[in-house]
Parts: sequence; structure tokens; C-alpha cells
Amino acid sequence: MIPATSDFLIMVLTKVARRYEQRGMLSGVIKVGSSLSHQELQQLHNYFGIDPIQINTKNEVRVNFDTLLKNIQEAEWVEKIGACLGRRLKPADKLEIKDATKKLLARLQLAFPGLEKLTKQLAESPEDIERIAANTSEKEATGLCFQATNALNYLLKNNDPITISELGARFFSDSKKLRQGEFRNVLLRWLNVYCPDLDISDNEEQIWATYHVYHDRITVNAVIYGPIVYTKNGEEFDWIHKLYELGEPATISWANLQNIETIQWKGREANPPALICCENEAPFSQLIRQKSGDAVLFSSGFPGSGVQKIYELLAPHASACYHWGDTDPNGFRIASILHLIHPLTLYRCGIETLHRHKTHLRPLSQKQKSSAEAILSSQTQFPFKDELTFTLKHGWMEQESWGPES
Repeated sequence: MIPATSDFLIMVLTKVARRYEQRGMLSGVIKVGSSLSHQELQQLHNYFGIDPIQINTKNEVRVNFDTLLKNIQEAEWVEKIGACLGRRLKPADKLEIKDATKKLLARLQLAFPGLEKLTKQLAESPEDIERIAANTSEKEATGLCFQATNALNYLLKNNDPITISELGARFFSDSKKLRQGEFRNVLLRWLNVYCPDLDISDNEEQIWATYHVYHDRITVNAVIYGPIVYTKNGEEFDWIHKLYELGEPATISWANLQNIETIQWKGREANPPALICCENEAPFSQLIRQKSGDAVLFSSGFPGSGVQKIYELLAPHASACYHWGDTDPNGFRIASILHLIHPLTLYRCGIETLHRHKTHLRPLSQKQKSSAEAILSSQTQFPFKDELTFTLKHGWMEQESWGPES
């Protein structure tokens, strides 16, 4: 028998009560734990109901207040939570918080006219700045919001890798500020405004990587196969070409990619190879084994800073550039990221291939459908609109499923 007010449930309700007293309302979502036991989840379901409890792919558990309040009024929940905690919940002054939020938003609009997309979103859904205004003084709230907005503005223009610690130190004077906690989540949500087709609950690391933010710069690299030589400081480096002659790909680090003066195809100057960007490992290895004479770049899913950098260096020297990957929304987003750097053509995943494989396509999940719809609605000039529209209607194909006779 599970007690009605166990220590775990009291901890959760105390957290919810603190949120209510700080904000003067129950809104948004609140994280209540990670990898909870079956008994703890059962307690949450018994108290809040099943629908308001959300669990993402990292097993992080959240209570969604908007879902919670669909059937029962906020006042009833506040009274119920207070009764369990044995005290009356005292909300912050809503009018005072609302006035502080309006002032804060006006300052952001004035200081960052280029971030109209963000300030418009905050005007419609001001929870982030309401929370900051409720928890700090006016001066401190202004400083924190300006720090977060400056960090956002920097990332939207940045093309070089930066670690999460460096980002925190640079904009908050605290290397630990963005490793976890509220401002990490605030900055993620604000970045998500500029890539709305990514679900923040499942793609947190991808959102960071989209803006070149990593936990460790040493892990930023690219895997490439081709007859490549480059020069730095007047010296030629041919180690990638030597591995190519052995039928092996090369892993080039971010440090290796810095200050390259020239890059070329050794022995292929008059007849440069095509450059094929490949999303997944098995097809990448398959292309190497085929020894077609093409250069192959492994994007390893979404292309990180290293992949984007070497693609930028090599693409202008290739006879043609291609992308081969899955035909789900993420696959076409990957292709579009590289296409923006240097135009490319879809390889084995274009509209003709999709028609040919039509009877073998997999249905999209609801989340994939939502992502495809978000891309099509938010990016009117999306370069692979025809393929994505076809996928939304008929389904998608894994890269590994491609076959010449399918």
C-alpha cells in the first residue's frame, strides 16, 4: 500500500508549491525527477493523473500544468496541494510580476531589435521572463535576461565550436551556469524558437550542436575518405591521401582544420571527384568498399562543426556534391544544413528514388509528422520541399534500405 503523502510525493508537492508561490500561477512544466521507480511513477499518476505526467527519452519526468488544469481549476489544485503540505499557499503578487515582466520585455525589445522572433515569442508566452522577474530584483532580472539574450545573439551568428563551460563563463561569468539548471533550460528554449521543428524534450543535444555548442571541443572532428592533401604554414600534409590509398577513412580534428591554406585532390586536379555526404555509418563504409573514385564525408547524423568546416573547404573543389541519408524530416534537415554551406543534390534519396521505393516506405510517427509540418510551414524556401512533402504523405525510407532494384 502506497502512503497518500510519502516523502517522495511531499518533495514533489513542495517543489510545485514553491513554483506557485514564486510565479503566482501554475503554468508550463516542471521537472520532478529522472529515472523514477515504478512506485514513484505510480504515486505521481495517482495524485496528478496519467496525462499530465510526461517522460522523455532520457527518462526525465515532468508535470505539465496546462494538461493538469484542463479538468480541474487552479484554485482547487492549490487548495489540495496546500492541504497535503499542511499550510496555505501564498502566491506572489501577480500584478507586480506582470508589470515587472512588461518592463523587462520592453527593455529586451529596445536593446535587441534583431531578435524580434524571440521577443514576439516572449510577448505571447512570457513564462521565462515572468519566472526571472518573480525570483529576483528588477536590476538582477534585467542583468540575467540581457546575459541570456547576448548569449543567444552570439550563438545565432557563431560558426565555431564553443563548450558549454566557455559559453557560461563568457556571458554569465560562471562556467557552471549553463551545465544544468534554469538558465540552461531558458537558453535552450530561446534557441528552439529559431529551430522549431526540433522537439526540445528529445533533441536537447542536437539543439546545442546546431549552434556549435559542445561539452568538449576535443570531440569535434570529421571522418573523410578521399585523395586529399592540404597545406599549413607552407608545409604539405598528405596523411589523408595515404589512408585513402589503403582504402581507409581519416578522422580529422578541429585543430587540424584550423589555418588550412590550400586543400586539393592529389592526382585528380584535372578530374576532381564528386563529394558524397553520408548520414549513417554502414552506407558510408559501403561507399568506401565500392571504390568508385568519389570522396565520401561521414556526417554522423547531424553535421557538427568539424563536418561543416571540411565540407566548406572541399565542396568548391569537387566535381559535384551529394547527400545520401534517411528520408525522414531529420534526414532532409541534415541535407539542408550542408546545402546552405554549398549547394548539393540528393543522392539515392531524391524524389525519383522515393517514388520507386513507394511500396517499401515506413509510416512516419506522429512526432515525425509534426516535425515535417513544422519545417514546411516555417521554411518556405526549404530546398527539399518536394521530397519532404512526399514523405509526409507516403512515409520514409532508412538509408540502409536503399536498393537499386527496389
